[in-house]
Order: sequence, then structure tokens, then C-alpha cells
Amino acid sequence: MAGAAAKVAVGFLDGKPVKGETTLFKTPTQLFKPAVITQKNIKAEVVDKGFAKASDLCTGRYADGCKKLGIGG
Repeated sequence: MAGAAAKVAVGFLDGKPVKGETTLFKTPTQLFKPAVITQKNIKAEVVDKGFAKASDLCTGRYADGCKKLGIGG
């Protein structure tokens, strides 16, 4: 979501109109499907989809947990 929000903000600064996939309350809108993050899907939902790098997540006190979950750091 942060990436989409950033694109809108840059568009505002550049004077471009906001485009949405749908309209909600007469406002251009892009809806996102939330995902519950668990031990079983954290790699697929966060690392594999590019939201964060394993090398950034798997440091310090989280390194052992990443190793147990098969997430490289």
C-alpha cells in the first residue's frame, strides 16, 4: 500500500490527476486485499513478493527465527 500511496503523492506534486481502479464515496480508489501474516506464510507474503528483503528482516534477535522458518538472511 505504501508504494501506491507514494505514487499518488508524487502525482499530486507533479499536478497529475489521481487514477483509481474504482470509486468509493465519489473518490478515485484502489482497494487492497489484506493478508494475515503467519509463520507459515511470512516468506511467501513478505519476502517473495518483495515487500522486504530477508537480509533486512533476519538480523539480530530475528536471525534464529528466520533460520527455523527457512528464510535466508
